[in-house]
Amino acid sequence: MSDDRLSERLAGVEGLVFDVDGCLILSSQPAGHDGTALPGAVEAVAALRASGRRLVAFTNASNRPPRRIAESLRELGFDFPDEDVLTPSVVAADVVRQRFGDAPVLAFGATGVVDVLAKAGVRLATPGDGTAVAAVVVGWDTAFDQPKLQAAAEAIWAGAPLLVTSDAPAFATKGRRTAGVSGFIATGLAHIAGQTYEVVGKPSLLAASTAAARLGVPPERMLVVGDDLSLEVAMARRVGAVGVLITTGVCSRTDADAAAEGQRPHLVVDSLLELATLMLASATA
Repeated sequence: MSDDRLSERLAGVEGLVFDVDGCLILSSQPAGHDGTALPGAVEAVAALRASGRRLVAFTNASNRPPRRIAESLRELGFDFPDEDVLTPSVVAADVVRQRFGDAPVLAFGATGVVDVLAKAGVRLATPGDGTAVAAVVVGWDTAFDQPKLQAAAEAIWAGAPLLVTSDAPAFATKGRRTAGVSGFIATGLAHIAGQTYEVVGKPSLLAASTAAARLGVPPERMLVVGDDLSLEVAMARRVGAVGVLITTGVCSRTDADAAAEGQRPHLVVDSLLELATLMLASATA
């Protein structure tokens, strides 16, 4: 994309979607309460909000509910209200209600999964009680054991579709990459049950639609920034949004140069301050 075309796209952005881990913060756990804001991130978010653009934070983490993640972000200086923090569990709740109505589902995960679904009015079945379920939802569940495996497999064998919050192999944390749990569980279940799974988090169209709706902007007026080409940039590309790679997490400029078309970013930045500077300059050009 030419510099003039990029500047035009940036000037037309009305809403931004920020990844959390590796973009806004680094922590020892996904979207953890012990996180540290990345240099310049707080100031960049404040400047972009002051410009009148709508902002949301969208993490693929499902270990904590959005309100807890929002609290952690605010403690670090980010101005994100509870309702402006999205997780795949929020998407899953919408999907389950739309597709299955009041039918019960089997959900695996910590409070970031089960509490979000329950708060949204989704009926939750108890693993192993024999209840017929409409779907199986898998999130970050570090206590996933053999009885849970058996209950999930039996539900899928009986015809329940398998939904997973994220199948990302790893994500950025302090000093290292941390292996993803949700995708590990879903891949094992798919192998056992002989059925593929559906991702409801990034980079799915479902996730992109939820983000655009929360921002109140059309996808082509949306910018998605994150550290993973296969998640944030891929999601942006799927819906015609601006995809920005930030190099403070799992992917580098070299990765971006080698990326396939569907994961190639429109822009690569080394900090959110760099992105904010470019966007504010484009608005006055």
